[in-house]
This record gives sequence, structure tokens and C-alpha cells, in this order.
Amino acid sequence: MPRGWRRLAAFPITRAGEMNMNATLHTTRNVTRRAMALVVVALLASLSLLTACGSTSSSAGLPPREPPSGEHQLTAEDVNAWLDGKLPDALKNGDIPGAVVTVVKDGQVVTTRGYGWSDTGASGGNPVAVDPQKSLFRVASISKIPTSISAMQLVEQGKVDLDADISAYLDFEIERRFDEPLTLRHLLTHSAGFEEHGSLTPTTDLEAYVKNDPPAQVFAPGTTPGYANYGMALAGYIVQRVSGQPFETYVREHVLEPAGMTSSTYEQPLPKGMADLLGPGYTSTGEEVPFALMGDFPAGSLTVSAPDFAAFMNAQLSRSPKLLREETWEQMWSPGLGEERLGNRAKAGEMGLGYFELTRNGRRIVEHGGDLTSGWHSKFELYPEEKTGIFISYNGNGSDFSNSLREDLAQGFADRYFPGEAVKASGGKDSAERAGQVAGSYVSSRTYWTTFMSAWMPALFPATIEQTGDGGLKDGETQYVEVEPWVWRQVDGAGAIAAQVEDGKVVSLSQGPALTLIPMTPVQQALVPVFGVCLVLLLVATVAWPVGALRRRRALKRSQEVGAPLPWLTRVARGGGAVALAAQLTWTLLLVVMATNMYSLYDGSGSFTWLIPVIRGAQVLQALGVVAVIPAAADLVMSLRRRAGWRRVTMSAVLLAALVALAWWAWAGNALAPRLGV
Repeated sequence: MPRGWRRLAAFPITRAGEMNMNATLHTTRNVTRRAMALVVVALLASLSLLTACGSTSSSAGLPPREPPSGEHQLTAEDVNAWLDGKLPDALKNGDIPGAVVTVVKDGQVVTTRGYGWSDTGASGGNPVAVDPQKSLFRVASISKIPTSISAMQLVEQGKVDLDADISAYLDFEIERRFDEPLTLRHLLTHSAGFEEHGSLTPTTDLEAYVKNDPPAQVFAPGTTPGYANYGMALAGYIVQRVSGQPFETYVREHVLEPAGMTSSTYEQPLPKGMADLLGPGYTSTGEEVPFALMGDFPAGSLTVSAPDFAAFMNAQLSRSPKLLREETWEQMWSPGLGEERLGNRAKAGEMGLGYFELTRNGRRIVEHGGDLTSGWHSKFELYPEEKTGIFISYNGNGSDFSNSLREDLAQGFADRYFPGEAVKASGGKDSAERAGQVAGSYVSSRTYWTTFMSAWMPALFPATIEQTGDGGLKDGETQYVEVEPWVWRQVDGAGAIAAQVEDGKVVSLSQGPALTLIPMTPVQQALVPVFGVCLVLLLVATVAWPVGALRRRRALKRSQEVGAPLPWLTRVARGGGAVALAAQLTWTLLLVVMATNMYSLYDGSGSFTWLIPVIRGAQVLQALGVVAVIPAAADLVMSLRRRAGWRRVTMSAVLLAALVALAWWAWAGNALAPRLGV
């Protein structure tokens, strides 16, 4: 998955939480402030886990990378010495149980190494060491490569047109927001325009997955790359429909077995004889996670052994005719959209057909990574001109829930065997001005845009690009220097940022081949603070009601003068406020529950259909809260006319303001949207 999105997974805790909510909390008394702070912190901490593929850009415990020397030969002896000097300490320092690495060159397997534990014995069994020849690993989104190859086989056979509308190959209609054709090319380049998507009901039925509650199309096809598992699942469904075979059968017979992958499979659960070779995935705390069932399995369910993947890398590097013709391989490894469609953003790297195309140390690479929240992280990189490939997979999230080990290893491999000159800034006199224009908060194209989740994601998970003062940019700890106008390259890595500028204004950024960053709007920035302010105000209004009643009751007992009882309209208005508060608390509880169950929720190891009535219940309460604006407005008017006293007028005004603001939040954040994809 794209580097930028992986970083977003852990971002809110460190920045967004502190940035958006403090002003809200200072509006209450000390006790309320402290209580609310705990609620907000808990919510933000939980929301930081709401991603199927999460990581940070910090180190996973690798020793410092040595500078490029150019003196090392890519031999088994040298690679083994290098890996043995890095991986054991990296796994130990990063709290990752086990890993496999394999390297190929010129059609030969240079080495296959295993480290640590396939099964730690955390559940009470005996620990099982990683066997580099037999142990199985789940490679998540790397699954998209055999899926893409399968689709291109059908293109070769003339059964599918790469640039024809996919409606010709489907037995259901996809909701369209744009007139442009939606093609297989768009699916394979992650440019179909789909928003982020998940399912509350685990299934292994591909047809059910693609048909039930599909994501909305929020961008015109071919215009805005945004990584989408649903798009690749849809490509797999087209393979299934056109070939007449179940997808997992087709890909086994036509891709895996011809490539020499005899112990690899998309099947869920694993076939008999393979299950014992796959250990569990592990959380950052070392807990085992059950095997995930995935409805979008063409996008992520592949299980492999290291020798199998070595064979697959060699098949790709040799452009095996058993899989595809030479010209089709070239097509898959070439830009799938081009500058004519992406503009300047294409300079940050482009998607081929299924493949990411990047540059590392000046060398062209095609690659793909994969992450499951249940602890599996993988990556392979191919150097086509050098006929070389490296693959790493490991089975734990690590202490920082990161994929940094694989990225550091990939860069270390390049520095050792394919060194290049350090990235140098262009030194343009206007670099600082351009960096200043780019710096700011953005929203990833891979997020929720039309569901209730869209109320939270932009503000809590922003992509923040900072300028360094010398014309460079910084994304977290990752540094970029400008290499040409509006293009920045990572100082030590394969990343890049390219800006699309229209009429002198930055309208979007590309942060890799399948990720577009869009400037955050004031509305998106306001969503979470408004929710927080409304929560505080409604708490105050709701608590004030019974407190006032108790005060009047005590006054009556003491034969003191009390004001008139609350009119029925005031009671209705405050009842509506209580209902709106109940909606807010339900939303908060819902998000916390979803976050704390993220492993089984996103990896499909449990059913969460019970969340559907909870979501609908929150929406009903929210709708009633919106309707409550009417009696609240009427109550304020009547209180002013009757001169009901400053306390009652103030409370009525506060209640109305909170309800109006919350109604705006519900509308702007799609809280009442019928679509439930999470």
C-alpha cells in the first residue's frame, strides 16, 4: 500500500488530536474539562487504529544503514552476512516474531533466509521457528499482482478489452457519478474513483462482496489515483465471470502453478496440509490474531512460501511466456495513465497495471507491498534492468505498528548492491516559495467521502506536509528536496511528492503512484471541533435541566420563591437536546468499539452485523436531534417574548446553537447517509 496512507494510520494521535480539540475543552469547568479530555483522548487513540493497513514511518529497530559503498558483490555469501547482521536485531528491537527474506538474480535464487518464530507459543503451544523453505506467510496486497496478471491474460485472449467499460463483463450495475467509461485499466491503476470501503459482515463469497453495499464513486475515472481494494476485487470478479471458473481456481491453474508456486493459495481457510505451515499473525503486544476471512480476496488473501515467491520473482523478471507475452509484460510495467491524464503528478511515480513503478538510487524498480492489520507485512521489489529481486515478509505489527523494517531493508539492499548518488536539490531560487505553497493539511483520496465515517477521517487523519525552510518538504520524519519545479524526492528512499498547479494554486499532490492528496477544506477542518463543542454544550444543557429542577424543589421545601415551571415547549426542546446528546455518545461509543475490534473487523475474522442496528440507531437519534432544532428555536423566541429571565434565555440560546451546529455537522459529515461501508 502507498507510503503516504500507511503514515496516516498513526498520525492523529501525534498531531490531529492535540490540534483540533483543545479549544473545545477549555469552555467547560475544570471537572468537565478533565472528563472530556479523557473522552477525546480515548476516541482519538481508538480512531488511530481505524485502518486496514496501518503503519508509521519510524524505524522498526534496524541498525543504522551503512552508506553506499559500491564494493559489495551480490553473492550468497555477502547477502547472507548482511542479512544475518541486520534481521535478528531488527526483529528483537522491533518486537516482531519472525520473518523470511529471499533474493534472486539472473534467474537464480541467491538466498532464502528465515529468522525468528513462525509461532511464538503465546497461546500455550510449543514455539515453532521460521523454516525458510516451508513456513507460509500471508502477503496481503501483493495478492493484487497475480490478480492483475490473470486479468491481463484475458485481455491477451481478446475476452476482455482493457479500455472498454466493465459493465460489459458484469451482471450488476455499479452506481455511477460520472459519464466517463469505467474500465479495467482504471481498476488495475487504482484510478476508478472509489472511496475507501469495508464490510461489517465477513464473507468468502466474491460475488456477494462486490454486489453488497459497494463503495461510492467519488472521482472521475482516470483522474485521481486512490488505492482501492474494492477495485481489485472487482477485477478478480471479472476474471471469475469471463473465465467461468472460481477466481481462486483460475489464478491457481493459470498463474500460481505455471510460475512454480505450488505451495501458495488464495483459498480461505487454507487447504488441508497447508494450515499447519502458517503460524498466526501477531499484534503489537504479541497477541495472536485468528486467520482472517476476506471478501475482497483477489486483493489480499494470497498465502505463500519464500521459495514460491522466489520462483514468482524469477518468472516476472524473465517475463515468463507461461504467464504473459513479452508485449503484455511491457505494458504492465509501463505507466498505465501517463502525464496526459495525471499532469505533473505523474512525476512522483506511476502505477503500471497492478504494479507500482518507482525509482530507488536512480534505478527503476517495479514493486508492491502488503499489510494486514492482523500482523502481516510484506514487500517485493524487482530491478528489471539488473534482473534482481528481493522479497521480505514478517508476521508481527511490531512495537510501533509499522512496516518500516521492510522499507529500511529495501533501501539498505539498494544502497549495498545498487548504490547511486544522493538526491540533490535543484537549487532553484523559487524553491522556498513553492514549498510554502505546498505546505499544509491534505485529505487522502483513500478515505471515506460519503458514509458516516467521513465526519471523522479528514480532520482526525490529515496528511500534513511541512516546509523545511530551504525549499524542501517534510512528511513526518521523511525529508524531501526539490529536484525540479514542483517535484520533490525523498532524501533517503524511493518516495516522491509532485504538485499539480492550476492558475498558480496547488490543487492536488501525488505522493506515490496510487495516492492523491487534496487540500483540506475549512468544512473538513471544522467537523471534529464542532462535534466536540456540541458535545460539551449539550452536556451542559442536559445536566443543567435536572440541576435546575433540584434547585427549585429545595427552594420549595424552604418556602422560598421559585420561578414558574418550565413550559411544555421548553421541555420538548430540552428533550430534543438530550436525544441529540444520546446520538453523540452513541457515535463515540460506536467508533471506540469498532477501533478496539479492528483486527477482526477489518480482517474479517468475526461477524459485526450487530453493529448495523447500532449505526442505524445512532442515525435515528441524530435525525431526531436535527428535528429538535424547530422546538428549540420556537422556545428561544417564546422565552425572549415572555422575558423569562437571563438564565432560561441563555440556556435556550445555548441549546439552539448546539443543535444547529450539530445539524450542520450531520449534514456536512454525512452522518445520516444510508451507505454503511466502513
